[in-house]
Amino acid sequence: MEFSTTAIKSEKLRIEPVFSSEISGIEHFSPQRFRIILVQKGNTSAEINGSQFMLFAPCIICLNENDRITLEKPDAVKARTFYFHPRFLNKKLNFENIRQKGMDTDSEVIENRMLLRPFILNERYSFIVQIAPESAKRIDNLMENARIELTEQPSGWWPCRTRSFLTELLFLTVQLVESAKPEKIAESKTKKMDNVPDEFKKILNFIMENYNQKLTLEGLSRQFGTNRTALNEKFKAMTGLSVISYIIDLRLRIATTLLKDTDLPVAEIAERTGFSDSTHFERAFKKKYELTPALYRKKL
Repeated sequence: MEFSTTAIKSEKLRIEPVFSSEISGIEHFSPQRFRIILVQKGNTSAEINGSQFMLFAPCIICLNENDRITLEKPDAVKARTFYFHPRFLNKKLNFENIRQKGMDTDSEVIENRMLLRPFILNERYSFIVQIAPESAKRIDNLMENARIELTEQPSGWWPCRTRSFLTELLFLTVQLVESAKPEKIAESKTKKMDNVPDEFKKILNFIMENYNQKLTLEGLSRQFGTNRTALNEKFKAMTGLSVISYIIDLRLRIATTLLKDTDLPVAEIAERTGFSDSTHFERAFKKKYELTPALYRKKL
């Protein structure tokens, strides 16, 4: 079943095609769509665009509108897939201009394109990224939330919420891809993450998977068997930020995207991105952007 989400922004009607599937196989080809495939169980060999790969669950596969995949044993794996068109994120994007460097100086467009890097890199070193069970659980949760919004449409906010879940899914996907092959990804806004120790990658991925939960320096130190001082020093050396500053910065980056790309209430965005309340969110947001979230959205 295919769905189209409808959103009204600046008094203009926008239609963005998306598709959510729970098929057990992953070979279905949908032209004019990007695909995020979560392989949940099983293993088999796969051929993607003529190259051979091995699939071992759990993993994610990022495919663009031209990629073809066939499996040696389709019944040997269980997977779920999310299909979407780039304009679902931004109405200015399409399959032609999304690959053009210097296409736009619009910061909103640039950030949206950054979320699509795993699908459009000129040098796509691998289509498959092995992930931890915790990451798979978070991805499955985001896909399920999107499916519920699409199929049940529980309120008038379902188009915005569907887009917001995809946005969170793409943030997590980029993080996992960067962790797998940081030297192949464009430099991030923080320090370049080349030669990152595997143990530190686990901490970064844990934060990405749980940024919407209560996270503390003490709790993370206990979770990863270190002390607060050592963890903070490691974060500053690797990212240029303290642990808490890194978490707040991540939450604010996701929040700004949700403010730009959805009409969700500010209070819901605050809760979704892990802030304890709207007051805390507005204070942190204003400190970084010198505007309240409402004024930031109004100026877009």
